Amino acid sequence: MATVIGLDIGGTKIAAARVTDGVAENIITTPTPATQGPEKILDAAAGLAAQLGHGPIGVSSAGLIDPFKGTVQFATSQLTGWKGTDIAGGLSARLGAEVSVLNDVQAHALGEYLHGVGRGHESMLLVAPGTGIGGGVILNGRLLLGAHFAAGHVGHVDSHGAEGVACTCGRDGHAEAIASGFGIERAYEERVGMHLTGRDISQEDSAVAREILATAGRTFGRLIGGLVNVFDPGLVVTAGSVMKAGKVWEQAFREGFDASCMELLQDTPIVSGTLENAALVGAAAWVSERKNYEVQ
Repeated sequence: MATVIGLDIGGTKIAAARVTDGVAENIITTPTPATQGPEKILDAAAGLAAQLGHGPIGVSSAGLIDPFKGTVQFATSQLTGWKGTDIAGGLSARLGAEVSVLNDVQAHALGEYLHGVGRGHESMLLVAPGTGIGGGVILNGRLLLGAHFAAGHVGHVDSHGAEGVACTCGRDGHAEAIASGFGIERAYEERVGMHLTGRDISQEDSAVAREILATAGRTFGRLIGGLVNVFDPGLVVTAGSVMKAGKVWEQAFREGFDASCMELLQDTPIVSGTLENAALVGAAAWVSERKNYEVQ
């Protein structure tokens, strides 16, 4: 199988690797010049890719991506000026290569489905609670893109208890506002008056920390249960830092899932992702996979 150069452009770092048949090798990274604007970010990404030689390039990027034009339709302030960036055109001009681009969590889902724990399943739901809550949906062997290529933004489902709580997308009432790492940290700071990282909160033995973690876990469990009710996937795959939030969170997550998920679907397996560098692998796979999708 041909080797593809995979790029993963995130808010804090850019990673690149040579990917062959789902295996990422020669992985190199550089800090993302996130506040310096899109041209500097593309310069950094191109410089990294150039170190790995020539060939087609598959890019996993933060933001809401048009996967056929390779452009950023929407992005948060994490990457300054990223909205509207022509990633494919910019990198192609710099490197003289074919460039394909996919949203980072959609790329993660595609990589895990093709080369990780999702192999052998017709349908799969990936949900990744970290700073935010991202997701990717595979239905009948195909990555669900959506009419605006926004499918998988599962953190922005309305959630009981989040009414009036601002979400990172600019709206309020979404699960991400409570169940993400950002939501956990914000809730703790509002209650206690000081900022701690999500990891520190998960290790703190206090009534406030336990209550916040339980609320976040229960909200996340109900979110997963609701999504399973909607999509009926054969498998739920989890990834992301919040999945390591500890026993209080885990128990509440399970309780929330059981309370929300229909009885018929409650035996749907929920497993951790197994593929290292899944976003790089999925981005590389999109170079060939996109040819099987009708341009919308």
